Amino acid sequence: MRGCRSPGAGRPVLERKVGDIAQNLRLNEQIPIRLEGQTSGEAPKANFGSQLFSQRTGKRYKEGTIGYGYAPAMFLEGESAPSAEAILHVVLRKVLLDREYPGTQMVMKEIESSLFHNHQIKFAVEEAMLDLQAKRLNTPLFNLLGGLCFPEMPVMKALTLKAPEEVAKDALALKERGFTHFKLKVGLDPKRDVAAVHAVREAVGPEFFISIDANQSYTPMQAINVINKCAEWDLNLAEQPIKRDDPRQMAFVRQRVSVPIMADEGARTPMDVMRLIEANAVDAVSIKLWNVGGFTKGKEIAALCSANNVLTHIASTPASRLMEAGQLHFAASTPSMFGGCELGEFDPLLEDPASGLDIVDGKLKVPMGAGLGVTVDLSNARETTQDYK
Repeated sequence: MRGCRSPGAGRPVLERKVGDIAQNLRLNEQIPIRLEGQTSGEAPKANFGSQLFSQRTGKRYKEGTIGYGYAPAMFLEGESAPSAEAILHVVLRKVLLDREYPGTQMVMKEIESSLFHNHQIKFAVEEAMLDLQAKRLNTPLFNLLGGLCFPEMPVMKALTLKAPEEVAKDALALKERGFTHFKLKVGLDPKRDVAAVHAVREAVGPEFFISIDANQSYTPMQAINVINKCAEWDLNLAEQPIKRDDPRQMAFVRQRVSVPIMADEGARTPMDVMRLIEANAVDAVSIKLWNVGGFTKGKEIAALCSANNVLTHIASTPASRLMEAGQLHFAASTPSMFGGCELGEFDPLLEDPASGLDIVDGKLKVPMGAGLGVTVDLSNARETTQDYK
């Protein structure tokens, strides 16, 4: 694929070891682990419940080969750590354990037939399986996803709903740390929103990427008015300006502005994306792997976008480096990605079980180690298998 490259030379690793992939998908152990962390910094202190999931290979492999997955367990999206554990034991156990599959996609296909919703735990399961396969092949995860397109990606940082002058100060502070991509949260006060974009642009200069995210807060006419005014200050992108459930209204907005329009909440499934594309409603789609059901679904969405000249963007929520490493491998192997990556919100999480993924000069470098490429420390976690026996 043009623009993509894979590290190393000679015969591809995946071609040599196709047989190992099928063997790796005979799993004999699943371990749900509860993480109880704390948030710090500007985020309010609170329990940060999440669900980490691991898959272990069978006896034919050397001891200690484990794949890890992570679900943010967001109540807002209808999931929690206890619900994820219950689904693993009640629904997914019979699908996953002591069976052989030709590959991860066939596992996810069967999971989809057993579990329509609960996208976060499906992401965690698929991440664990892919991490396990890549470790057995001794290759970075991106090589199982199509190969490396971007060895590093600029991190987009969010700017909260403050007064325009305060937002500009925050943007300047981020600029000094090397960040070049900013997303302003907007939607409560159109006048304030336009003033904030103006203030940030004047503070950081013309070469920086600025987007706004209304989280569905505007009416169509409000969106058109705000976006066109912000365009005077070189706004680069407007994310989900109106309600998610009507592609025709998104198309109405897009036809009347010069700034690219990106869907987020309105793009949860490949069918959602197809409807948006058919309505000529979007220039880009934001993909959150944990919110669309995993890597396979994410690649389906990316393929639809690529075939229709629609760009893609990777986004997330405050969570462990363990989750963000998987999303970074996905983004780095997807050539239609643009606008940086929203994968740098792991700093507020104390006692993160994963390490080895850090922001340097406003960028994330793709880990080159086997699998996810991060180190996992479970000393502050609690296995919950016994709770269900």
